[in-house]
Amino acid sequence: MTSASSSNLGPLNPGNVVSGAIRLYRDRFKMYLTLSATAYLWLIVPIYGWAKYGMYTGLMSRLAFQELMNQPETPKEAYRQVSPKTWAFLGLSVLLFLIFVAAYLAISLVGVLAGVAIGGLASYVLTAIFGQGGGTFAIIVTALVAIAAVLLGLLWIVGRLIVAEVPMAVEPRVDPSTSIGRSWQLSKKSIVRIQFVVMAAYLVTLPVLIFLSILPQVAVAFVEPGSSLSVALSSLVFLLSFASGILTLPFWQVVKGVLYYDLRSRREGLDLKLVTDTVTDPAPDTLSDEPL
Repeated sequence: MTSASSSNLGPLNPGNVVSGAIRLYRDRFKMYLTLSATAYLWLIVPIYGWAKYGMYTGLMSRLAFQELMNQPETPKEAYRQVSPKTWAFLGLSVLLFLIFVAAYLAISLVGVLAGVAIGGLASYVLTAIFGQGGGTFAIIVTALVAIAAVLLGLLWIVGRLIVAEVPMAVEPRVDPSTSIGRSWQLSKKSIVRIQFVVMAAYLVTLPVLIFLSILPQVAVAFVEPGSSLSVALSSLVFLLSFASGILTLPFWQVVKGVLYYDLRSRREGLDLKLVTDTVTDPAPDTLSDEPL
């Protein structure tokens, strides 16, 4: 996987991260799509298949990062490096789930308590000044602010852990807890840029989500429930949602690989390279001998 040319870059801005991910995904579209389809098929198998799914997501991010490092790997080479950590990826998923649940409960509890205290005080003051309408206004505004604060808190947690699986896929001798710690360390002081990257990446995938997920689901809502047409459309919606996931998963994993490159460049000063031209040697993309 060598590019026609590459240019030395320092840290990237959010637009460069997303445009670089688009370029890498476009140039290796068939390879990433095949890996994504394989990952989704593994989801059918309980436990072990879920571990394999996590391993393949990390593998896709590793391929992107290694290409940026000008040390490209074939899927088979990357598989040899990542597959021994298959069960570790499942452990990582469990840890992340527990962290997000705990964060949601803690942030929500703080938001509710603060909202009740501040909202009650504001309602009392505004009721005394403006009457019942002022108190109602204070309660509504406080509730909206509390909801926004909870969402921002959760987004902050997501931003700190967004590349949590990439260190384990790229760096040797990294276990799930260490990989989470690496993501937390690397994302320090970069949370605003990370949120811009996530927003830009979401906008890129939005057309796919609209046409393959949202619009078909809206169409089902206008069909008589339980009818043969409703059953057919529901089956189609499932297949289209499946296709949407296969299409968008590699892009997000490539974004994580590029973002991981950017964060390490900023925090550790790595001498990295970003692909600037279309890949010209498609031969290494073959997956005919790739273990599943």
